[in-house]
Amino acid sequence: MLKRLLAREAIRLVKSGMVVGLGSGTTAREFIKALAEAGVDDVLLVATSSDSEILAYEVGLGDRLRPMWAVDRIDLAVDGADEVTKDKVLLKGKGGALLREKIVDYAAEKFVVLIEEHKLVERIPSNNPVPVEVVPWAWRFVARKVEKRFGGVAKLRQDGGKLGPVVTDNGNYIIDWNPPGFIDPYLEDELKAIPGVVENGVFSKRRDATILVASSDGTIKTL
Repeated sequence: MLKRLLAREAIRLVKSGMVVGLGSGTTAREFIKALAEAGVDDVLLVATSSDSEILAYEVGLGDRLRPMWAVDRIDLAVDGADEVTKDKVLLKGKGGALLREKIVDYAAEKFVVLIEEHKLVERIPSNNPVPVEVVPWAWRFVARKVEKRFGGVAKLRQDGGKLGPVVTDNGNYIIDWNPPGFIDPYLEDELKAIPGVVENGVFSKRRDATILVASSDGTIKTL
């Protein structure tokens, strides 16, 4: 219900002629469905995961999908998040789409994040590990490097119905890092500097993002 309300609010920002980045996850799925219902014809769409791409096809938006290399801009990106601080540092990647999400979200002229109120936190990570996408060949090296340098525990993600490690749309593995405490935003760059790391789930460079927050009573506020 709240995800649907957030999606309908975000649809108001979609204008004819836009190139729109489609996020991934349960809230982004509601936005994709709402976009199909709204009937905005003259838009192009760039999906951040196979999941979002498949859904876009299923709801009749397949002819508008383009790969990132086929567009020269992203006017609007709409995505969810796992955690968001009041100063707009995001933690993302629970669904494994962090790399393509970061490319699209950081490229967008306007970035809109849709969350329910319980995802607002003082600092990250509060309720989730920090995802780190890594080259498969180097995953154990990266995990040990992260633990040695920053502390905590870094584990290879293995969940869901698939046997073995979770593999991203980019053919990589994900390490879930539980640090010994809260982390500072600069660790986005520190983690990425480790050889073998492709990307991580700390999104600290879009402090200009618009955060739409849905409360349990159905009201929506903007940060």
